[in-house]
Amino acid sequence: MDLRQLYNRDKEALKEVQNYLVAFLKEFGINKMFKGEDTKAVGEAKIILDEAFDNLDTLFGPKPKKRKIKNESR
Repeated sequence: MDLRQLYNRDKEALKEVQNYLVAFLKEFGINKMFKGEDTKAVGEAKIILDEAFDNLDTLFGPKPKKRKIKNESR
């Protein structure tokens, strides 16, 4: 199954993948925080992850219908 098929056929599985990645990122960030390490990159990674999943709508979502525009000046 490729990414397009996952997006179009199994939205629940796609959401589970997203939830897993976010949960893993949170756990990773908490571990870094407890070690006293910089966690700025974890916040940036979360933003990138959200944008990547939003981009799936652009890539595989329904395409807008073309509107036929009449040229009234003719």
